[in-house]
Amino acid sequence: MKLIFLGSSFSIVWYMRYHKIVRRSYDKDQDTFRHYILILPCLILALLINEKFTFKEVMWTFSLYLEAVAILPQLVLLQRTRNIDNLTGQYVFLLG
Repeated sequence: MKLIFLGSSFSIVWYMRYHKIVRRSYDKDQDTFRHYILILPCLILALLINEKFTFKEVMWTFSLYLEAVAILPQLVLLQRTRNIDNLTGQYVFLLG
């Protein structure tokens, strides 16, 4: 099951980065969210608050914290572009 999840995640990322049509829809000027603002606090929290201080446990905790805030760049981008249709708004609402 984990391999299916990883495979589908990698294929979605590849599709977004390298597919001709999808790649053209990316607006780099609007996407200026500094992602390290999310990554660094999540890593620090994972180092401080975890079950056991092992590499696997810290990385698992880091992934949980990062998953909780991963929607923020999308929300900021939607707010900047003011291009929120009904389906996009419902999608983001259900993710959050």
